[in-house]
Amino acid sequence: MSLHTATLIHRDDGTPWSPDYDDVYHSADGGLAQARAVFLAGNGLPQRWAGRRLFCLLETGFGIGINFLASWQAWREDPARCGRLHYFSVEKHPLTAADLAACHARLPEVAALAAQLQAQWPQALPGWHRLSFDEGRVLLTLLFADVAQALPEIDARFDAFYLDGFAPARNPQMWNDGIYRQCSRLAAPGATLATYTTAPMVREGLAQADFVCERLPGYGRKRHRLAGEFRPPHWHRPAAMAASVPPDTPVLVVGAGMAGAAIAETLALRGHPVTVLDAAAGPAGGASGLPAALFHPHLSPDDAILSRLVRKGLLSALGNWDALERRGHVLTGSRGGLAWPAADAAEEHAMRQAVERLRFPDGYMAFLPRNALSENCGLPLRFGGCWFAGCGWLDPRSLVGAQLATAGIDTRFGVRVERLDCTNGIWQAFDAAGRLLAAAPLAVLANSHDSERLVPGLCSLRHIRGQLSRIPAAMPSLRCAIAGAATMVNLGNSLVTGSTFDEDDEQSSPRASDRARNLAGLRALWPESPAPDDGDFGQDFVGFRAATNDHLPLIGALPDLAVLRAQGLQWRGRPVSELPRQPGLYGAFACGSRGLVWASLAAEIIACRIGGEPPPLENDLAAAVDPARFVLRKLRQGRLP
Repeated sequence: MSLHTATLIHRDDGTPWSPDYDDVYHSADGGLAQARAVFLAGNGLPQRWAGRRLFCLLETGFGIGINFLASWQAWREDPARCGRLHYFSVEKHPLTAADLAACHARLPEVAALAAQLQAQWPQALPGWHRLSFDEGRVLLTLLFADVAQALPEIDARFDAFYLDGFAPARNPQMWNDGIYRQCSRLAAPGATLATYTTAPMVREGLAQADFVCERLPGYGRKRHRLAGEFRPPHWHRPAAMAASVPPDTPVLVVGAGMAGAAIAETLALRGHPVTVLDAAAGPAGGASGLPAALFHPHLSPDDAILSRLVRKGLLSALGNWDALERRGHVLTGSRGGLAWPAADAAEEHAMRQAVERLRFPDGYMAFLPRNALSENCGLPLRFGGCWFAGCGWLDPRSLVGAQLATAGIDTRFGVRVERLDCTNGIWQAFDAAGRLLAAAPLAVLANSHDSERLVPGLCSLRHIRGQLSRIPAAMPSLRCAIAGAATMVNLGNSLVTGSTFDEDDEQSSPRASDRARNLAGLRALWPESPAPDDGDFGQDFVGFRAATNDHLPLIGALPDLAVLRAQGLQWRGRPVSELPRQPGLYGAFACGSRGLVWASLAAEIIACRIGGEPPPLENDLAAAVDPARFVLRKLRQGRLP
């Protein structure tokens, strides 16, 4: 689960060298020149991406990022460049940020691009990390994992391959038939391939995987290099390519909360005209309207699916918020760290063991003993617990407002969608009187539990009432947000604590009894709390969350229940990704209490699905949030949806 970062040594001539593999990261004759001569020229770039809407590259071995920087520079300088460049790269041992910067200091030609890469360089956390450059037109997806585990988790088609692991004799794990077969599986029609090595075992393995290769003059001291083209036999049936629509296709989004706003922003930035409909009087009118929402990792001893998804969503959200602030928006909240104190000695022991087993960077997750955690919080705690650096709280209303201010979004409030129909490929939203509210070829449901009414039969959602209590008292000693058995956020002149968790409770107004429960939880954590209860429960916030039984959201293309009902149980043995979908209809709802974490990830998943782009997360994680997963479970039990 933890990553071993690369060990790096600079030789006397400045060439970066790996003692782990006894090999150099690039030729002593010049890394950028090698990248251009071997990898770009070997794949016919930049000529092959000219005029394309989308071009996708896959690299084995990111190293110091020199091939990416050379490709990005070539893309920038090419007036005929593709509209969007997706660059995937697998790296088992990522460099530390300091080592990356030291390597880039020797590349003055791409200093500006290297600085941008360094600014977004992720922590050494396992999984996928998507970085966005040039206003989202260049997307770098770093796969921090073993290549044999990473490639099978990709569901995309690539136009070019850079095979750039350490030499086959020193790193055979990256040069074997399994890797070549995966490249064949992921190859788009006409895909090309390039590598510096011409070892016979590599040529033979690629030939078996239907890559026709030839030896070409090498670069520098290398006599030869290899370039190839994917030429499967005539009877080969290529894997289905992801469907896509033009980037100016209009989209209808139902819901102006955290999920709907993030989706509208992401699609508008990709060029789609977006219409947002919401029944509330203004943005963030439902559960998204709470005054403070927490964001932090999820801790599990084995880094379970939920923990991996929360990590992916959290990192995606932080990147999105950074981009909003770079565009001049002000988000209310704090990312100064969040504490999760243990409730008792048993939980403290379990936390310590889990954190030590995972060995994640301290900048992501750390266990702190009682005194250290108390110092960070400004509270006299009874037990130690987890410290999540860079996390904290955010006022979702400021986030939603900033996202909906993106050019290309038309937001309409006070309109409730009573019915959603598709006629001749156009999704139409109607009100209770049968009036047409809006229409578009694409529609996204992001309206929490109300989506259940518009797509009946998809699954049963849990409706959960939560009440947050606001105490009008200054808390200067509280230095960070607190999560766990009790939650606390210091708003300066008041404190927010809670919230309750009551299923199938429909009361929309605050209750004195719920305020008392929240304050009891606060005092259990902090008996010396100076916060008086003025008894004014009318200032508390009440929201209703929608959740699934597996605690994961529903994100992606919605299944075609009519087709599944008509065709019986023939689909029950298929993977969830192959179930038929309703053309142009997507969903992002049932986010539970993690709306801040899921929203940006949901937006990127749906935007990539609409645009036919490589998804931002692994196959197993995509399947875990697929809206068709509950339908498939029914089918496997012999029941129709």
